[in-house]
Amino acid sequence: MLIIAACLLLFLLSACSQGDKKTRIGYVQITEDEVLNAAKEGVFKALAESGFVDGQNIQVIEKNAQGDLSIITTILQSFQSQSVDLIITNSTPCMVAAAQSVSKIPVVFTVAFSPEQVGLKSTPPNLYGVYDPLDAPKFVAMMLECLPALKRVGMPYNNGEANAEYSAKVFSAEFKKRGIEVVKATVNSPNDLIMVGQYLAGQNINAIVAAADNTVYMGLNALAKVARESKIPLFVTDPHQAKKGAAIGMGVNYERWGYRSGLKAAEILKGRPVSKNIEPFYDTNLFVNTKACEAQGLVVPKSILDKASHEAR
Repeated sequence: MLIIAACLLLFLLSACSQGDKKTRIGYVQITEDEVLNAAKEGVFKALAESGFVDGQNIQVIEKNAQGDLSIITTILQSFQSQSVDLIITNSTPCMVAAAQSVSKIPVVFTVAFSPEQVGLKSTPPNLYGVYDPLDAPKFVAMMLECLPALKRVGMPYNNGEANAEYSAKVFSAEFKKRGIEVVKATVNSPNDLIMVGQYLAGQNINAIVAAADNTVYMGLNALAKVARESKIPLFVTDPHQAKKGAAIGMGVNYERWGYRSGLKAAEILKGRPVSKNIEPFYDTNLFVNTKACEAQGLVVPKSILDKASHEAR
């Protein structure tokens, strides 16, 4: 009788354990950043609205690489060793690392370029997400609307980031097509930006462009300081970076971008087929920092102000 009771107790404990089991999600972000955090909020808002709430029926294991690219692979290995059910990556370096090292767990990415854009030879079948098509023609047209006499642009970028390398290539081609010369300067860490900014300011440039570069964005305050001191307007492809001192930011809406990626993650968790593994996101914002424009010597035409979805001050 005691043996039967003990077996029954073990069965009930096992059943309770199975009932309490939560879906495990590994989430990795390249650095602590307001913009990436906005996308993160969008991801988990979409999951919650789809019925997946952290602490209730899902368990989120959250990791941040703190800007160190070498740590990302270690984090992904940890997720795999913990047998998570899904991995969500935030930023292109995290997506690239997952595409190269994770093959048996579904991966959903946000705030990234597509594998094709950053030169990956193939797209793994377990990779899903939403990417930035990077509309360089539209961005450069906006710059020319602000600076009709634009002839020479400075571009700091980290050639160790696939996304930064890609965006520098795309923008260089677009500027060249319009007869605008580009002066590039490589950046290895945010600490380089004062020196690099001062170098570019001495190259007779009319504007500085920071395009889809996590390293540059981490140190954007320093670059904005150089822009103010040199009276050279700073343009960025991330709207929210205007809050850090860029004159104008134009690019995709990060919260809605994350939300769209979160919907893909929800479909996977529900076991439903995803119509498109990877797709572009075109929802853009134009932010104008009026104080930064004044400090950097940029007179913004009314046509641009009328298009702005927000004025960052």
